[in-house]
Amino acid sequence: MTFIPNSVKEITVDWLNSVLPAEMQGIQDMQWEDLGEGVGILGEVSRLHLTYREEASGPKTIIAKCQSPAPENIFLCQAMGFYFREVNFYQKLTDTLPVKVPRCYYSDIANDGIPFVLLIEEISDISILDQIKGADIDSTKRVFSELAKLHAYYWESEKLYALDWLPPMNNDMYKGSSALAAEKLPAFKQNWGDIVNSDVLDAVERFIPNYGSFLDWAVSQGNQTFTHTDCRCENYLFGQSSEITIIDFQLATRFWGVWDISNWLSASLTVEARREHEEDLVAHYHNQLLANGVTNYSMEQCWNDLKACLMMQTFSQVIVSDLDGSNERGNELLAQFITRTFSAAEDHDLPSFMKSIGF
Repeated sequence: MTFIPNSVKEITVDWLNSVLPAEMQGIQDMQWEDLGEGVGILGEVSRLHLTYREEASGPKTIIAKCQSPAPENIFLCQAMGFYFREVNFYQKLTDTLPVKVPRCYYSDIANDGIPFVLLIEEISDISILDQIKGADIDSTKRVFSELAKLHAYYWESEKLYALDWLPPMNNDMYKGSSALAAEKLPAFKQNWGDIVNSDVLDAVERFIPNYGSFLDWAVSQGNQTFTHTDCRCENYLFGQSSEITIIDFQLATRFWGVWDISNWLSASLTVEARREHEEDLVAHYHNQLLANGVTNYSMEQCWNDLKACLMMQTFSQVIVSDLDGSNERGNELLAQFITRTFSAAEDHDLPSFMKSIGF
């Protein structure tokens, strides 16, 4: 069995020279630095600085991703199959996507889901939006245009359903997460009950036992596509030539495309920016879907799906509320996820909307 490092500290020059492509197997020295300031909440992300022997050459830096050092984060990723999903993505899909993703030099994972390792291209000369400050509107429109291309490409297509490693949103692991949410709800109410809207929190509590049946209903409505699912600022790299590179696919699923849109609107924009611009942004996304060939998907349906996704994302905040952000900024990000998402749920009166669709 090939050795798989548990963390970047276990990566050695000899190991790199044994697993990287032949044209890169001339490494003489390696130094690494942690990139964990608000990124890699579910995994350890590091930059490897590579020095080559005189007769060899290759990229000066690559990105290494390993399992999270936090046991509670590892448990969630292993239970939900997140690490398996990202390894499968890089092994089986990247050459066919209509959007830009990093080149993968090497990937491997143990049979039980840990440890795992990815060695991928570092995209240079980029800017990354600061999620705590919130994304700007022009950049958000650019992200939504890229997502519309991705969603339209797979929209209810044979190639979507051929991805046997990509789980539908109503997979058994996700449906079973209602038990996990119920277990974590008392602590969530104790820690966040005085901060988030009480009517929304009551709606989440009522929603928890119905989550599995809701997922079955949502998937039965159709309009399924490939969703990035971890749609937030730090996972979209803006290049100098206006190109956007998308990273971090361990949460990818088969579901409604507006899952990604709802995720970005509720967590990557400030509350004020979302309130002022979300109607225009959703209209922009919908127009881009149509421009890329999607048919029979109305703006009304788009908004209804988006609100249903927002309910799911509010529910999800209960599950992730005890994750370890790894550092002060990571913990602040997790807090912003909760407060911004609950604020969006309150603004859209999700308790009434969920009753209107039978949940």
